[in-house]
Amino acid sequence: MSTIRNYKLFLTTSLLLFSLIAVQAKNKIKQIETLEALVQLAAKDGQQIRMKPGVYSLADYLNKERIAKLLSELPAQTEQQKRPPRWFLRFNGNNNSFDFTGVTIEINTELYSALPYGYMRCLFIDGNGNTLKGLTIKNTGPKDIGSNGNILSIFGNNTLLEDIKVYVSGSSYGYGDLFGKGGPVLTNLQKKSGIMIAGQNNILRRCKVFSRAFGHCFYIQTQGHETKDILLEDCYAEGAMRTTNDMLAEAGGLAEKLNYQSVYQNREGRYMISPGYTKSLSEDGFRTYGGVGKVTLHNCTAKNTRSGFEIGGTNDAENQTVLQGCQAFGTERAFLLGSNVFVRDCRGDIQYGPLLYLRENTVGTDVELEMISGMPKSLVHVIATIAGKNHRVRLYTNDSQIAMPALPIMLGFGMPAHAEMSSPILPMGTENVELINELEQALIIKNDEAKRLEVKSSAPELQNSETQKMSGRGKW
Repeated sequence: MSTIRNYKLFLTTSLLLFSLIAVQAKNKIKQIETLEALVQLAAKDGQQIRMKPGVYSLADYLNKERIAKLLSELPAQTEQQKRPPRWFLRFNGNNNSFDFTGVTIEINTELYSALPYGYMRCLFIDGNGNTLKGLTIKNTGPKDIGSNGNILSIFGNNTLLEDIKVYVSGSSYGYGDLFGKGGPVLTNLQKKSGIMIAGQNNILRRCKVFSRAFGHCFYIQTQGHETKDILLEDCYAEGAMRTTNDMLAEAGGLAEKLNYQSVYQNREGRYMISPGYTKSLSEDGFRTYGGVGKVTLHNCTAKNTRSGFEIGGTNDAENQTVLQGCQAFGTERAFLLGSNVFVRDCRGDIQYGPLLYLRENTVGTDVELEMISGMPKSLVHVIATIAGKNHRVRLYTNDSQIAMPALPIMLGFGMPAHAEMSSPILPMGTENVELINELEQALIIKNDEAKRLEVKSSAPELQNSETQKMSGRGKW
């Protein structure tokens, strides 16, 4: 009996203790239900914050007084910093945890004109050690207004984003990059991207960007910060596609106003939109720029973006950029790779463009890519172009029984200019490249000037010069 009494006493005491701990933990969490409260707490340190589920409109919050206060806090525009960050919501406190489960923040595109200069970073995280989870961010308002910036920027270190969803709209949308991107441009693009990452030890898990604007979904760059040890895991990027035939048939739109011109020279030597292709209306799904340190993309997926994965690794990078288990479907090009990239268990299709561009003047990339079976839905000229030095490339499929196109792999050729498919593909310097081709339908065209090529393939191999002449077969 004493044993039973002792057990009951122990159980009662334990339950009381657990209840006390739960109450204390709950009391530590700061419950908020206004954007004003969020702004105030986001500037402080060491808090746990939970926002009441609901839809919060920045247009309702940002009255004249708050905009005036915001303008007084933004960095000044100077000769040294002509595009300083400007924001609507800033997270400059440290070591805070924000639970936004069930919360949607709406950003009306008409608000951008309230902040007249700088680089728009609607939500700006420049504090360190912050966690944000469960937040949805949506653009509302006119669809033709862009910010020339992005929806969310990370500048701080040790940041964790989990289950963030971003719905982007705005910009000169509907034509992809045909009217330019960095320069020259035929019109004001009003670019607008999704999530930008700088800083160190930053992690994004299960984050999604749905873009209906001209800009990147996810992009990683230095922006004046040391940027390294970045992990994106189980993230998703989605754009939308449009055929050039549809653009050329358009009446009354921007394409007609610009006389259907493009900044890119096509295969006929004209700076015109070419029929027969399909363009992404956004930029890249996942983009890294030169100068960043170690970056890992794990189990990430891109759909209907310009490049699924454009990795700008530099020749002298100390660490490889690692892509593991990544997928690109329905893109203009699935993988556009620079130097020092390591790719495994990744795959893509060729519905609207090549599986791989391994660009010129690059070194040291090791890539294995699975090609998903299926025929192109519009003009596609190659499966891959491969240039540069000291690369290893393996292309394969796990479904060889389904019909696949007999398109070439061009070894010793650079991507077409600006990666625009309607532009010509030209020979480029290539040396010490190992190609393992397990795509039986894909013949290989080799640059005559390329050096030290090791090719393992059951498909035919032709020198470029062989494909440019016809030997006589006798007379009729």
